Amino acid sequence: MTRKIKGNLWLLLLVTAVGLSVVGFAASRVMRSAKATTPPIETQQNRPRVNRDREQAYVRRGLLSPRLVRNLNPLGNRLEKKGKERLTITGELHESGDAQARELAATLEFPDKLRLTLPQNRVLTFDPQQIKGGQLTAAADELDLIETLVYDSAEHFFASQMQGNAMRFLGARFRTDDGSIPDYDGPYFDVYKIADQIETSGQERAAKLYYFNSDTLLLERVTYVINRDGFEVNVETKLSDWRGAEGERVARRIERFENGKSVFVLTIRSTRLGRRADDGIFGQ
Repeated sequence: MTRKIKGNLWLLLLVTAVGLSVVGFAASRVMRSAKATTPPIETQQNRPRVNRDREQAYVRRGLLSPRLVRNLNPLGNRLEKKGKERLTITGELHESGDAQARELAATLEFPDKLRLTLPQNRVLTFDPQQIKGGQLTAAADELDLIETLVYDSAEHFFASQMQGNAMRFLGARFRTDDGSIPDYDGPYFDVYKIADQIETSGQERAAKLYYFNSDTLLLERVTYVINRDGFEVNVETKLSDWRGAEGERVARRIERFENGKSVFVLTIRSTRLGRRADDGIFGQ
């Protein structure tokens, strides 16, 4: 082999080696860059759940329409900030047909948790996460009471928005009459419709209507239809006597109607607000 051919061969080998080195260095930089910018698989999978839990634990104004923010304001800020998630109430439950009212104590924790203490130390607890797929050892009227206290509330309405439940605004300043009274002086309502899944009964409420007073902006009525033994029953929950409690607003009177007749009235004597606690009282 001539000296010229040998020189060209060495030059070719040198160029090839340099090229392979450059390609390898570039590839390694791309791989390092990808590792630095791509989170681990576990992080990517867990982040949506963490964000979802965080959003459901408190109400975020940025996820509400400006109209709904107006309805949130009169309640205070306990649905938005830590420190007042737990509401403890005591009062009297007067059921239709009973001559005397019964003492009742309840602890509600936002969102959608309830511990109910009835006479003779009968305790019922409700936690959607823990009873999912299970059964509550409660009578039908007790399940109705739980649904009224948990689901027919302003707290649940706003919690459902954080959970992504479908909601439709039906209109503002609805009257309670047919519009024929010339000097109508009754209340006006802004009405919202949501579809809801009721964990206590496993039933779906295709349309629950929430009536917020157009002037006070507080929730005063909730209406829906249930199926009982093959018959439709029109349910209405009325919330009234809203009072201040440690800077928040709480309804002191809750009444449930079925087909226009009062089923029970809960009159609340005292309220106490406190922090959320992992003490397991809603799973006992």
